[in-house]
Amino acid sequence: MTSKVFLLLLAVLAFDVSWAKLDIFVEPSVSAKPGDKVPLKCILQNVTKPVVLKDLMVQWFTRGKQVAEFDDKIVISKTGLSMSLEAIKTGDATLTIDSFSSENAGNYRCYVYYKSDSTMKQTILSDSSKPKEEDDKLTLCDSTLDKKLDNIINLIAKVDTKLDELKKCPK
Repeated sequence: MTSKVFLLLLAVLAFDVSWAKLDIFVEPSVSAKPGDKVPLKCILQNVTKPVVLKDLMVQWFTRGKQVAEFDDKIVISKTGLSMSLEAIKTGDATLTIDSFSSENAGNYRCYVYYKSDSTMKQTILSDSSKPKEEDDKLTLCDSTLDKKLDNIINLIAKVDTKLDELKKCPK
């Protein structure tokens, strides 16, 4: 009897993963070059497929503004972005940037509300054609440091010259 209950429980768990907590997969960081078509993934996990669209809402935000939403239909608030209804039916709420430009770089957040559960994850989109900010700061710091070192070397040379003059003075 115990083995039958165990097998029944195992079968239920195998066929209905909706008991599992909603999760989404996003790539933590994505880099692109100008002109690239860039998919920002937001894939539903732990949900049965096909997704029940009437129970699903997806929102994409960047810079504090909503740029795309699915809630019975897809609404895009920024030109050059798209989502696929066919993909959403399979749990894929990927936001696609049709032609990347440096203005598209930044943090993107995907919010998913499904049945009575919700979750959010963020991805960072960067421009691979530009040096990283740390590299820019390092270059600026290196340049400033070089100038300061040159000034110090010049001051030491002046002090050294003055010391040589003082050595020549009578006691």
